[in-house]
Amino acid sequence: MDDIVKAAMLKWPDVPDCYGWLALDARGQWRMRDEACQRAGYAGDIIRNPALQAFIGRNYQSDEAGNWYFQNGPQRVFVELEVCPWICSLTPEGIRLHTGAALTSLSAVLIDEQQRFYLTGENKLCLLDDRDTELLINCIQAESPENALEVLDIWLKNPAAGSLHVRLPGQQNTLPVQFATTTEMQAQFPYIRKPAP
Repeated sequence: MDDIVKAAMLKWPDVPDCYGWLALDARGQWRMRDEACQRAGYAGDIIRNPALQAFIGRNYQSDEAGNWYFQNGPQRVFVELEVCPWICSLTPEGIRLHTGAALTSLSAVLIDEQQRFYLTGENKLCLLDDRDTELLINCIQAESPENALEVLDIWLKNPAAGSLHVRLPGQQNTLPVQFATTTEMQAQFPYIRKPAP
């Protein structure tokens, strides 16, 4: 958390919390949701200012109940999550979180009932940006990269029949691929998608 934020919290300790105005979409984009967006159920406008994106990312955290928020000075701005609290992407340098931080310690790859990919590690559940799905599929351990999609399709029809592993860019070890429902993932990594007062 930024020092300026900590100082503001001490100076103004009783600022009311804010709900509904900030969202995190499935591609890791922060979205500002004004009253019209909230009433209509729209996703909101993407925040494109790099300095503001970085400020939100540095001050993004959760409370004991699993609500995620951005500590904006003395005020908690709760975040509506399209999917889960962390979004990640595959880069040549490694796994990058939507906040800009690196995810260096990985434990598994999960696939949910909608065939979305997640990475787990550092006690985080991270949805893979869908634009990186093909890259991850190409990392599946198969006789050749051309067979990776076929291997995945066979495994998805019967995950209990055998094991599946991937080796991601910049990673020395392979990771097991496991099937998990979103309900199971939310139980293992508790979070609240739509915080409310």
